[in-house]
Amino acid sequence: MSSKSLISFVIYGFLLLSLCNSLKDNAVDGTRAYFHALKISSLPSSDVCKESSKDLNEGSSSLKLVHKFGPCNPHRTSAAPASSFTEILRRDKLRVDSIIQARRSMNLTSSAEHVKRSVPFYNLPAPGGDYIVNVEIGTPKKEVPLIFDTGSSVIWTQCKPCKACYPKVPVFDPTKSTSFKALPCSSTQCQLLRHGCSSSKCTYKATYVDNSSSAGFYATETISFNHLRYDFKNILIGCSDQVSGDSEGESGIMGLNRSPVSFSSQTANIYNNLFSYCIPSNPGSTGHLTFGGKVSNDVKFSPISKTSPSSDYDIKMTGISVGGRRLLIDASAFKIASTIDSGTVFTRLPPKAYSTLRSLFREMMKGFPLSDQDIFLDTCYDFSNYSTVAIPSISVFFKDGVEMDIDVSGIMFPVGSKVYCLGFAELDDEVSIFGAFQQKTHTVVFDGVKERIGFAPGGCD
Repeated sequence: MSSKSLISFVIYGFLLLSLCNSLKDNAVDGTRAYFHALKISSLPSSDVCKESSKDLNEGSSSLKLVHKFGPCNPHRTSAAPASSFTEILRRDKLRVDSIIQARRSMNLTSSAEHVKRSVPFYNLPAPGGDYIVNVEIGTPKKEVPLIFDTGSSVIWTQCKPCKACYPKVPVFDPTKSTSFKALPCSSTQCQLLRHGCSSSKCTYKATYVDNSSSAGFYATETISFNHLRYDFKNILIGCSDQVSGDSEGESGIMGLNRSPVSFSSQTANIYNNLFSYCIPSNPGSTGHLTFGGKVSNDVKFSPISKTSPSSDYDIKMTGISVGGRRLLIDASAFKIASTIDSGTVFTRLPPKAYSTLRSLFREMMKGFPLSDQDIFLDTCYDFSNYSTVAIPSISVFFKDGVEMDIDVSGIMFPVGSKVYCLGFAELDDEVSIFGAFQQKTHTVVFDGVKERIGFAPGGCD
């Protein structure tokens, strides 16, 4: 047996012993294991969809949350991601850049009117974090797959007649819907939106930092969930007849930020401005996007930051632990609130917080060889000589004593054949982002009435 294999065997044995002791101690004093078993051998991709076993709570309306490349998406255009992990990282960086640009534009003026009318349009969520919901639009109903995005405002889909549309995915035909009404330029809504006009229609254009775009006109339309009898009437949508960029299974975006034109805001009177979601651990499983319902006692809430932009979801991060050890970080390292974003893949931390996290994580992983990767994820390991490794747990703390244990699927990101990287990165002090990769398997609750965001484990199953 090689020395590396022996080290792996010893660590795995220690892990199993720790897990057994943890299960024994749990009933007594609530202690838990601070290492996770990570199987390195990749399993063949399943083409069978695994449905979530989570029961929907009373009074809620839920949509399945599915990965665009996974077997649970009936509109997928490819059985596997078309992009390499390098492309995933590139687009995730563009996503972060777009958030920074939006924050900077808002800081150019502090006028209430500017903040009120500023509707930041971010680039499409990066591959790897691309989860969608299938909704029905119009009368009669037409099913369209939309990216769910807590960082976008408008709900839009591509419409006929197309000057340029995504191929291989559904296109909505407004001429066949009896409930479709184009928004006239003379309407109060159009004047408040402060967009352009063409042929008496209220127009819009969203341009993203990856050079993709969506352009068309505003309208009101009926939105339906296929398992509900209730229809959402007169919802403001964007009807796009000209899109650019790549689609890999989606026809548009369902904006869910705090803007008045987002779907969550437009249905706030129905669902008391409450929605939640759970991102599954892998593309072959389903999660959910749920509006309304009862809030479980398991959900622990942290208040939305008072200093956050009016359209974003920011909460205050207060600390991090690795392998059960709380990082020795001064509170000043978390002076910027963290944006909870479903479209950013990886969590971005301020420099002091990230460097301390990286140092302790590397210390606990010193038995494994570091791998030098030419990417912004800078703590990577080559596990080629190992079948199973033990990686330290990571927990994140938010204001009001909220502790969120990151699921094992959200700690290390595969970037090559048996090469895994810590799924956190450093960002300057302008923005801190809590990404979708770290949110996996948790119920994430957005309570607009009480202006708070909550987390609970076991949200998908």
